[in-house]
Amino acid sequence: MEYEARIRQIDPTLVVNTWRANDEGLVNDVVVVNEDTIFRFPKNEYGIRVLDNELRVMDLIRSHIELAMPKPFYQNKDAIAYPYLSGMPLSRETVADLEETDRQAVADQLGRFLRTMHTFPLTDALRTEIAATPAPCRYTDWIDIRRQAEEHVRPLLLPHQQDWMEGLFDDMLRDPATFDYVPSLIHGDLAPYHILFDAPTHRLTGIIDFGVAGLGDPAIDIGLLMCVYGERFVTRLGRVYPEIDRLLPRSRFYAQASQLQWVLVGIKTGQSFWFAAHLGGARDIGPTL
Repeated sequence: MEYEARIRQIDPTLVVNTWRANDEGLVNDVVVVNEDTIFRFPKNEYGIRVLDNELRVMDLIRSHIELAMPKPFYQNKDAIAYPYLSGMPLSRETVADLEETDRQAVADQLGRFLRTMHTFPLTDALRTEIAATPAPCRYTDWIDIRRQAEEHVRPLLLPHQQDWMEGLFDDMLRDPATFDYVPSLIHGDLAPYHILFDAPTHRLTGIIDFGVAGLGDPAIDIGLLMCVYGERFVTRLGRVYPEIDRLLPRSRFYAQASQLQWVLVGIKTGQSFWFAAHLGGARDIGPTL
């Protein structure tokens, strides 16, 4: 990966003291210069389309969100550049170590962020030509994922795990109406490393990576949080996002089914780290037994 000439073209006055590159992403190559400036370069035409949609989403919601998000000082179809956003990933361990008031304050910040996104006027999103999220939201998507899981994942599972997988899909897929939802603006990839936390203040500082953002099922965002932090923490969001209760059944499904998706991705791509992607996540998903 060689982008030095392009970076100097973007910012001729930039003095490069340190340089850190990452070309392992599926969509973008990333260069961090001086630990304070990010340069991102789409890998292909698909990456260009994803970047264009990501910029549309951020421009649309920026003034409505209290948390920081990337704000490019340069953008073109082949590159964007923006100041590095400080903060550490919001790990499950970090949340667990917080005092009660701080833990609830972080949940409130996440709840306000998601409620603002999920209730954003659909007409504005359509007028801005925001695309649908690539995250699977439809009944037909999950019928296909189940077929692939039966073929590729089931043979790897122990009998009790096979029963778990069968029950998970049977419960959700017996009625197509289960996946009826009002399309909403969603983030779609709320992993811990996309949620920035400031240790001294015990508060969130920003949200990054809107590459999967778009119109979709808001239960996906809740399910991703549930997968990492557990249902007990996620229900805390209800203090500022009361509508979350009606999303919980699908969110529980997404939280559990995502583990099967990760195994499928590992099988398809040959990237073995996907097989361990579920490790370190929460276990309190679903009603208490």
